[in-house]
Amino acid sequence: MEKLKNDIKGKDDEIKKIKEKIPKKNDDNKEEQKENNNTFMLNLESICNFKLLKTLNEHANAVYSIDYSIIDNCQFICSGSRDKTVRVWDINNNDKYIKSFNEHSAEVCFVKFSPYHYYNYKQNVICSSSIDRTIRFWDIKNNKQLQIFSGSTCGIEFSSFNNGRYLCSGSEKKVIRLWDIETPKLLHVFNGHENA
Repeated sequence: MEKLKNDIKGKDDEIKKIKEKIPKKNDDNKEEQKENNNTFMLNLESICNFKLLKTLNEHANAVYSIDYSIIDNCQFICSGSRDKTVRVWDINNNDKYIKSFNEHSAEVCFVKFSPYHYYNYKQNVICSSSIDRTIRFWDIKNNKQLQIFSGSTCGIEFSSFNNGRYLCSGSEKKVIRLWDIETPKLLHVFNGHENA
């Protein structure tokens, strides 16, 4: 534990030294500032060992959301895009693009793997929310839609209890909705926000 603390302190000291070399924002010399910022990023990359492993290019437009999951010892990534699709990649199989779900009629804002379906039914399911005012559940294995919840959505999050049985969705209508995936019913609408 003491070695770990010393390693972290050493890295913190390295980062402080690098930051000291970066000029303040009001510096008139933009080229020097740009060069120092690039040096900072390169040094930070070498300290943290960041490395681009792969670029996945199947979407036709901006990607707004991604999620990662290990399912039956296999690694998967799902993504939601402005191109109105949800896509799935198998990371264990050369990052192979394996599925696309395209029932949304507007951009997909958020995607999440559903812990509820996995823990209760051993199903690999993705939940997606869209500007089309729907939340959809997609069965990866059978390539089909399982459920739809209606109501404007900006964000989604599964409960950390009851194996993810409950889903919260944020809204541009200034509300949060609490859904029961099992029944499937809207349980409550929380008001109080002054904006989306």
